[in-house]
Amino acid sequence: MDMAGQLGGLSGSTTVTIVVTDVNDNPPRFPQKMYQFSIQESAPIGTAVGRVKAEDSDVGENTDMTYHLKEESGSGGHVFKVTTDSDTQEAIIVVQKRLDFESQPVHTVVLEALNKFVDPRFADLGTFRDQAIVRVAVTDVDEPPEFRPPSGLLEVQEDAQVGSLVGVVTARDPDAANRPVRIAPGSPLDTSNSSCTEPS
Repeated sequence: MDMAGQLGGLSGSTTVTIVVTDVNDNPPRFPQKMYQFSIQESAPIGTAVGRVKAEDSDVGENTDMTYHLKEESGSGGHVFKVTTDSDTQEAIIVVQKRLDFESQPVHTVVLEALNKFVDPRFADLGTFRDQAIVRVAVTDVDEPPEFRPPSGLLEVQEDAQVGSLVGVVTARDPDAANRPVRIAPGSPLDTSNSSCTEPS
């Protein structure tokens, strides 16, 4: 308004648009503190166990996050690894070591989510990361018997009597039930003069 807004002065108007841009002031949060998955012990390396996603109230690149496995119980760790799906921002937990139900039927890992881009202006709001526990149950698969040792050499003198004991070959079932093993009918060992023992 001209004339300092006095009566008789002229005025003009315009529209001003104020765009509010997002800042990274919200940390990622897991919707729950524990997740459970199961996978067969025969799953090959590289098999995805499951997906977990942390939620972030920000928008755009401020929702981008990465995931890390912080701890792992038993087996010396590093049985699993985690990658981030760049499209869905989900954590993909993947097998990276052979699983064995008999030695460890359950694995527990601590999954951590953290923002890729942290704004230092909001450091006083606390840590911009969150953790959840992931339990992976390994299911048993029927496995074939194993010879212990897998191969070997038995020696016998050429003048040994027919029916003499040449040696003992031991096989066991690696499954938890440890079922008795027997010689397969028609195999080279399936003769009346063969001897095979199994552990109790």
